[in-house]
Amino acid sequence: MLGTAGSGKTSLTKAYAEWLRNNGYKVAIVNLDPGIKKLPYEPDLDIREYFTVEEIMEKYGLGPNGAFMKASDMLLEYSNKILLNRIFIRKIHDFVIIDTPGQMEMFVYRKSGQYFISKLKKFGAIVGIFIVDGENVNSYVDLVVSWMTSILIQLKLEISVVPIVNKADLVKDREALETFINSPEEFKEKILETKEGLIADTAIQLVDVIRDFTQSLRPIFVSAKTLEGMEDLHYIVHEVFCTCGDLT
Repeated sequence: MLGTAGSGKTSLTKAYAEWLRNNGYKVAIVNLDPGIKKLPYEPDLDIREYFTVEEIMEKYGLGPNGAFMKASDMLLEYSNKILLNRIFIRKIHDFVIIDTPGQMEMFVYRKSGQYFISKLKKFGAIVGIFIVDGENVNSYVDLVVSWMTSILIQLKLEISVVPIVNKADLVKDREALETFINSPEEFKEKILETKEGLIADTAIQLVDVIRDFTQSLRPIFVSAKTLEGMEDLHYIVHEVFCTCGDLT
């Protein structure tokens, strides 16, 4: 589970795990966020068993940002130990859901996350779920930026990344995402209607980049709160794992 702070990674981790278990799957959850105070689920493996952001702040005299950067380095240090856990070694679960740190840059843009993912690949297929905050779908430019971010994550971590929209109840214009995915030329016209100048030109160019470098996708709206879209989420995850899936 990947996404910016506040996008709902932890809540969606809980909701998807419950949905999977209710449908007969064996699921393990891994928490990699050393800064979270309280979890809504019971993790099978918790990075806070090794260190927390608060402990790092106290031990090294760092502020919150510095402590998160230090925590990233410590994740790199503990990666091998974490991956020797029975969850990965015994392979008794159908799915292992990994809840990544709230500060996405700590995991995605530093060596720790890339190293962890490279090692994790040895245990099986991986798909990244990039969670877009539902409020960002209400702005054409924000929507483009969010989808572009999923491509950057795919390049950095070298795994398949599927963008989905969480907090579906906050989405005022679902047609915007559907147009963006299914009719990019029409979507570019909508950008021109609402923006002008450099912002509009840049957003339009990014739409072309996204169209060229993103796998064929369909709009996926989910809600960790109401459990809307869990089946759609599961199907698209399955299609990424399945070599026959085309994600259309």
